[in-house]
Amino acid sequence: MANFHHVVIIGAGPAGTVCGYLLQKHGVDCVIVDHATFPREKICGGGLTPKAYGLLQELMPDLRYEYQSVRRFKFMLEGKTISEVDLDNELRMVVRKDFDNELLQQYLSIGGKLVKGSFSRFEEQPDGKILVSLKSGEPLLCDFLVGADGANSQVRRQITGSRSYNTLWMEQYVEKGANEFIFELSKQYKKGYFFSFPSVGKDIVGMGGYYSSPKEIRAQLSKNHIRGNILAVDAPLRGSYIPLETLDSGKKQVILIGDAGGFANKLSYEGLYYAIATGRNAWKAIVEGTDFSITNREIFRNKRKEAWVTDLFYSRFGLWLVRIGAHSPKLIKKAFEKCY
Repeated sequence: MANFHHVVIIGAGPAGTVCGYLLQKHGVDCVIVDHATFPREKICGGGLTPKAYGLLQELMPDLRYEYQSVRRFKFMLEGKTISEVDLDNELRMVVRKDFDNELLQQYLSIGGKLVKGSFSRFEEQPDGKILVSLKSGEPLLCDFLVGADGANSQVRRQITGSRSYNTLWMEQYVEKGANEFIFELSKQYKKGYFFSFPSVGKDIVGMGGYYSSPKEIRAQLSKNHIRGNILAVDAPLRGSYIPLETLDSGKKQVILIGDAGGFANKLSYEGLYYAIATGRNAWKAIVEGTDFSITNREIFRNKRKEAWVTDLFYSRFGLWLVRIGAHSPKLIKKAFEKCY
């Protein structure tokens, strides 16, 4: 016989744990399923924007986590430094292995339940409930299934019938340098950029965009003028695909959040804010008995706007406009803070 929970959440990353924490805090029976043993490694630059850590503080006020504060932003274009600005609000760079574990421990500390396992498939039952099967063969019955299983979401794959990847990002840990966030654009990059992030105990450098394979990115890095940072440390490049096609499951009782729903920022590719926000909106939909399409309406609308802005920004015309405006620190600062 299947164990019953009002909500089954697949994935214990930020989206899943924020949703689970809010459900548990408000007395809603739920369980999170994840195959990993935490703390676990996670490929991600780990940047918390002011919007992200502000929302997280509002939702989980007791959460404590270690981070590197960054207030300096360097903008580069075609290998040349164009502008350097000091930000009004810090970026908080976290190590995802530790940050995600702190989120999970916060959920567990208020009585949250965690099942170690891997999602296999779900089936809608005649009475409206959802039967979730794990790869171990264990069945779970629920009223709501929340897919929060990241870029490689198996819940999303069952709904769409295939994987849908748009961008590939690769990064590497290097020794600490200047405490600044470097962002470089080039007409050679495929709707992406080169980055350098200061983090806790190390820096993270890499690049990404509409590349189909690690080989393509390595070839691009071989032409990059600040690639020296990468070669200076004998460490492997790590990569992850990010889906950008935002998806509504079309089912009231099946909700996709975070990267599983394709909610990463389509321009900057930052995903933590939208993981937190969609986790909150899934909780609202469940407790209010409302469709996720309603509680998440603003974010769906933002995704449509981002798609249009991204196509313009990364076009040759967009890069030409950037080149013209890039010499104004005030404009660069305003654009960066608007994007993040």
